[in-house]
Amino acid sequence: MTEFGQALRLARERRDLSQTQVMALTGINNKTLSGYENGVAEPDLQTLAILLRLYRASADQLLRLNGFTIPEDEERLLSSYRALSKEQRQELLLVLDTLSAHRASQAKKRWEVR
Repeated sequence: MTEFGQALRLARERRDLSQTQVMALTGINNKTLSGYENGVAEPDLQTLAILLRLYRASADQLLRLNGFTIPEDEERLLSSYRALSKEQRQELLLVLDTLSAHRASQAKKRWEVR
């Protein structure tokens, strides 16, 4: 998958849209959209403009013109987080807070031993 294709997929997922929903809203065939997301093909400018409007994304974001990129593992985490319900998100944040507190406690103990 190319960076551009991955950025397209993430932009779609950030809006919680399936490829089928994008097809219904834009008329872009699922196979064509899949080709864009997998780096097999690239949309023409008119199609890119349609996708940017639908995804509420800028060309800078999608084409990564601003030089800012998110590592793949963080993109996966963000995508998974956005797929959770509000309650699940709150539970996950509690787990993360607990892990962070535990790690800080362990680091403090190691420091005190020295």
